[in-house]
Amino acid sequence: MRCKPPARVATPDPKRLPRWPALLLALAPALATGPAAALGFSASAWVQGWVNTSVTSPYLGDISFNVNLPAFNSYWQPGLAGTGVASGGFSIAAGQPLGLDPIYDLVSSGGQFGLAFNGQAQVQGLNLRTEASVSTTDANGQTASGGNSLIQSQASASWSQELLIGATSVRPAGSYGAILVSFQLDGHFAPDSSGSAYGQIYTAFTDLAGVSYSSSAGISTYAGDSGWSGAQTIYKKLLFQYGTPFSLSATQWVTSYGNGTADFFNTGKITSIELPYEATLQSGAQEAGLGAAGDLYGQVFNSATPDAQNTNWDFGNNGGGFTPAVPEPPPAALLAAGVLMLGLLARRRLGR
Repeated sequence: MRCKPPARVATPDPKRLPRWPALLLALAPALATGPAAALGFSASAWVQGWVNTSVTSPYLGDISFNVNLPAFNSYWQPGLAGTGVASGGFSIAAGQPLGLDPIYDLVSSGGQFGLAFNGQAQVQGLNLRTEASVSTTDANGQTASGGNSLIQSQASASWSQELLIGATSVRPAGSYGAILVSFQLDGHFAPDSSGSAYGQIYTAFTDLAGVSYSSSAGISTYAGDSGWSGAQTIYKKLLFQYGTPFSLSATQWVTSYGNGTADFFNTGKITSIELPYEATLQSGAQEAGLGAAGDLYGQVFNSATPDAQNTNWDFGNNGGGFTPAVPEPPPAALLAAGVLMLGLLARRRLGR
C-alpha cells in the first residue's frame, strides 16, 4: 500500500512581501508574548528642609536668601526585603552667642527664635508614605511666629515601573486601549498647621509608529481645606498600546512651613485597576517580587465586554476627561447577583 505524501503548504516568499507587512510578521510573535527583557521598577524617597530669610540692610536695602538644610535621601531597587525609610531633621537653637556667626544672627533674628524641621518618606510595596513637620519657637521653647525667617520642610516618595498588556482574541498587538485606575491620597494636617499635599499618577509610552502619548491625574489639598475629609480617590483612564510596554508612575509629596505637621504617612496608593476584556497585566513591581496584582493594586478585574467605555481608547480627548464615579463591577459580582436573583424567583414560584 502506497502512502500519499502530505500536501505541501505554500509559504510566502519574504523577498516578495511588501516591506511593512514583512516587518509586522516578524514583530507579531514578540508583541503577542511580551518582551524578553524584564519589566523595570524603581522607587525613591527623600526629605529636605530649608529656611527663607528676609532682612533689611542699611547698605543693601531689602534682601532675602535661602539656607538649604541637610537633605536626607534614600534610593533603592526594592525587593522582598522591603525599602526602608528616608528620614531626618535639623534644628537651629535660639539664644546662641551673637557675633560669632553672622548668618546665624540673621536667620535667628538675633537669637530670638529657634527653627526646626523633621520628615520621613517611604515607598512600601507600591504604597507612598510622606510626613513633614516644622516649628518656630521663642527663646523659652514656646511656639512662636515672626522674625526674619520662615522654615519649610518637604517629603517625597515615588515609584515608576513598566507595564505590559499583551494581545487578546479581540484586540491584536499594535491596537490601542485604556485601563481605568483609581488612586487614593490619605492623610491630614495637625491643627494650626500650614502646608499642602499632592499625589499624582502618570503614564506614558511611544507606540510602534514613534508617536508619544501620556496621561496623568492628581489630587491636592492644603492645611485648612474645608472640603478635605481625610482621604480622596480619583479615577483616571490611562492609555496604552497592546503588546507595547508602557510606564506607570506615582508620586506623593507633602510640604509644611511655619508651624505644624502634614501627616500623609498613612499612604497614597492605587486601589483598583479595570483591565480590558480578556486582558492580563504584567508589571515590573510583580517581577521585582513585591507581591501579586491584588496586593499591589487592590481590586483588579476585567471589563465585562470588549467595547466597554472605561477601557477603550478615546481619540477625541486623548483618553482624558472620562472620570466615572466608580469602576464597573467585576464579572464575578455580576454573576453572583444573577444567581441570587434566580434563587429569589425560584423561591417565589415555589411559594405560589
